[in-house]
This record gives sequence, C-alpha cells and structure tokens, in this order.
Amino acid sequence: MTALSAEARGAIGDLNARFAWALDLHDFEALRSILTPDVHYVSVGREFHDVESTIASFRARTATRMTRHGLGNLLLESVADDQVRGRSSWHTFASNDDPPGPGVALFMVADFADLYRRTAQGWRIAERIITPVFRDPALAPGAPASSPS
Repeated sequence: MTALSAEARGAIGDLNARFAWALDLHDFEALRSILTPDVHYVSVGREFHDVESTIASFRARTATRMTRHGLGNLLLESVADDQVRGRSSWHTFASNDDPPGPGVALFMVADFADLYRRTAQGWRIAERIITPVFRDPALAPGAPASSPS
C-alpha cells in the first residue's frame, strides 16, 4: 500500500463535490467525467454496472425533483498506486415539488463505500455502494409531490 498524496486527496474531494453538483443541477453529462465506463453503482434496490445505465437511472427521475447533497467524514485509503478506497457520510435534502420546494426536508443520510480509480483523465468513481442509515420514502424519486396546504 502506498501513501496517499495531498494532491490525490484534493482531487478525490473535488470529484465528490462535482458528483453532488451534477446530480443537484441535473447535469447528467457531467457524470461521464466523474464515473468510470464500467462503474458499479448500488443504491436502494438499484444496481448498475456501467456508466450508461447509471446515467439513465438519474435521467429517469421526475423532472421537478430538487436535491442538494452534502458529504462529510471522507476517509481515504490507498490500496494500489491507481486505486483508493473511500468511506463517507452523505445527506440529501429533497423535494418532488416544482421549484422552489415547500420547505427543507431531509430525504436520506447514507454511508457511501467507494472505489476511486486514477485514469489517464484523472480520478474517477469506479464503484459506489450506498447504504441508507435514515431514509424518508415519501421524499424518494417518483414519490408524489406534497399536497397544497
């Protein structure tokens, strides 16, 4: 195992921020520069084994869905010169209403187990396994929007 450089730590932190913004802004094409072509992505009953099906799953979400993702407690461990394992805690605020949503609601707090791979284009997410800790099904993608008061 090799020591992880400050440069690699910074690049992986930036990669996670770009992932969150891509989801939150529905910039699904940006995911191509974040995920490896053979990404293994698992989240709440969904599992994908390539970038195209992973992106398609995000595109299929409700057009009015609004989210904001945040991450914390990022731990990184080098497992090879070009691979790093990561663990982090993420929180997602969500609304299925037209923007702006009716209020701030916590959809999910989850643990992320990741494998990052250095490619010729830079660090990419090669595997992401999401395990919910807290989750509100009423705020899941595709759940009905809230009723007007």
